[in-house]
Amino acid sequence: MTKAAIAVIVMLLSFATFKLGRFGLLSGVHTVPYCYRLSLSVLLLCSGVALAQPQWQANTVIETTLGQLQPTQSVIAHEQVNYKLALYRHNRRALFADLCESAGWGKKVSFTAESTPDKPDSYSCDNAGKHKRKLQQLKTAVLGPDKQLYLTDGHHSFSAFYDMPQGGADFPVTVLITAEYHEADPAAFWRRLQQQGNAWLYNAAGKPVTYQQLPTSLGRAGLENDPYRAALYFLHGGVWAKPEPAIPFVEFYWAQYLRQQPGLQFPGYYSAAEYLQWLERIHGHLAGLTTTTRVFAGFNAADLGWRGGEHYSQLNDLLCQRSGNSVSTGKLAIALQQRGMPVSCDSRQYLDRTALSTGLNTLPTAINADGSVNVLIEIAAGSADKWQQNKAEPLQLEWERQDGTLRQIRFLPYPANYGIVSGTMLAKEHGGDGDPLDVLVLGSALPQGTVQPVRLIGVLRMLDNGEQDDKLLAVPLQGVFSALHDVAQLQQQFPGVIEQLQHWFRHYKGAAGNTILQQTDDAAAAMVLLKASQF
Repeated sequence: MTKAAIAVIVMLLSFATFKLGRFGLLSGVHTVPYCYRLSLSVLLLCSGVALAQPQWQANTVIETTLGQLQPTQSVIAHEQVNYKLALYRHNRRALFADLCESAGWGKKVSFTAESTPDKPDSYSCDNAGKHKRKLQQLKTAVLGPDKQLYLTDGHHSFSAFYDMPQGGADFPVTVLITAEYHEADPAAFWRRLQQQGNAWLYNAAGKPVTYQQLPTSLGRAGLENDPYRAALYFLHGGVWAKPEPAIPFVEFYWAQYLRQQPGLQFPGYYSAAEYLQWLERIHGHLAGLTTTTRVFAGFNAADLGWRGGEHYSQLNDLLCQRSGNSVSTGKLAIALQQRGMPVSCDSRQYLDRTALSTGLNTLPTAINADGSVNVLIEIAAGSADKWQQNKAEPLQLEWERQDGTLRQIRFLPYPANYGIVSGTMLAKEHGGDGDPLDVLVLGSALPQGTVQPVRLIGVLRMLDNGEQDDKLLAVPLQGVFSALHDVAQLQQQFPGVIEQLQHWFRHYKGAAGNTILQQTDDAAAAMVLLKASQF
């Protein structure tokens, strides 16, 4: 067989790969840089046969594959992709609707039990061929001087397609080519992309990267995870929304701002409750901005879609959505479950920015049959917002006010979970302040407004501005500290913890504070104090 005949065969194979289907047009044949995807093409390259170049140009809609799209950013929000993948597994209509929308045909779709996303002829977009394609729904790309396609919008959607079981590099998609570049110098090409808002050269820590450090493929394996970008995804439509006209990478601008703010450090993927509390802190911070707050790259909050206001109903639904007496998992819960994180929905609910209903019908007794103690968590570890039990409504928590202002700790956030033992009141003559017994629960953040069984290991004997203000010290029944039974074990196995608590209490009120740790007593003393305060 002659080289010319082989070249014709390859061109026909490539043409067939991009057959007329749901997309409504052909993009042409593979370019030389991608011939390695076909073993026959590899043979042709080795034999010196040049393949035909596609007729790609600016302002055209083309059909291509995910493997032919070069990312122009190094990070995405993995939780956004996780949510989509979980949705697609349980809702096939959502999957095929998204495929049709990504091709510019809207979400109306027809499919059967045999339809698969990697075979466009197995389903049909109802508007294809009947209505004009909606270009605004298409993901965009530019054509570089090397004739490479560079994806400029759609990294999350296409990464979800890439990571599907039927996805991968050969998965077919449609894009709109918005521009063609001719710079001979690659550095000049990437500078121009950045200047026009078509590239984001920062890593997941917000540090600059070079274009040579960008991943070569889509999907979570190649693109790093930026949790702050995910936060903007979950809070969208509440305290902020995408501005009009659109600003490229607006979520990343916000992410760059948030990661620099004290008290908003990402807690990691340890518990869904802790993640939601982090989102609540971000929401509270954003709600307190003004239109002129400087955010990033010369933009202020108003420029980037800041809406202000309080949107606690939106936060309530992220983990658990409630309808009547039924409760189902929300968008955040679905995303976090893909990481293997357990999510349990309960009846807690924010009534407004300053009030949280525990959802309980009554508070439990102080001491359980096994000797563990029930603690109502008022403040989660890592939070700087000072909440307390509402004395008028004991089944609710309220954000404490000081001189008419919502109280926030102007120091490091709480180093441990802070709560009370219900059904207790420690009189001042016994070392209390006339309120329920205060408890510090060591370990990871526990859900605010929940009752947690803990084990008492000691008492912190403290003076607060000259008045006795003792606090119980406890550990959860599970976790790093769960094996501890006494404060002496804590000091032996975890040296420095008591000193850190002592330092925090000495300074958390600022110059006006004067809280002194006098001494620590053991678990037996803690139980004596607890029993003496019950009523």
